[in-house]
Amino acid sequence: VDLASVSDLTALSVMIPYDGKYYFKNYYYLPESALENNSNSELYKQWKREGLLTITSGNVTDYDWIIRDLKKISEKVYIDKIAYDQYNSTQWAIDCTTEGFPIVPFSQALWSFNRPTKELERLIKSGKVVIDDNQINRYCFRNLTLKIDHNENVKPVKSNAMSMDKIDGVIAMIEALGIMLEQPQFNNEILSI
Repeated sequence: VDLASVSDLTALSVMIPYDGKYYFKNYYYLPESALENNSNSELYKQWKREGLLTITSGNVTDYDWIIRDLKKISEKVYIDKIAYDQYNSTQWAIDCTTEGFPIVPFSQALWSFNRPTKELERLIKSGKVVIDDNQINRYCFRNLTLKIDHNENVKPVKSNAMSMDKIDGVIAMIEALGIMLEQPQFNNEILSI
């Protein structure tokens, strides 16, 4: 889950490993006020009309919608872990824990993103990733570039740091893959695919 700081795009990515492939389904949330008071408002309105974006009341994203969706998802598939950024998410984390969801903090540091970012790229290139085909996902991928340090560690960042472009869906996908890569039972399987 890539939670918005206040009135921004929030992304939930469900990753299901199955039969040698990794399937991603993304959900997006936005507060109602962003439909009017935002440079991306026309784009958001289009996504809302197409049923790709859940709009919550008010001027901040109502994180209860995410918890409701997680409950619906958990009725269909087993949720092993939920990665999330700890920044500004204390109440959401408390609510998830109360609901019994297995949440795990995912650091936004470069070193946390290095391995899963490279692994996602490798899996995509090898045809082992299936991402739900929607405009928001494509938009997020188009706005993404990689920040590379002197040791060739990588982290996804916006192509234009000053723009209002979003990459939240890709961040949520990488966090989902990253939290799975930390589990010993998947380490050998992923690396040997």
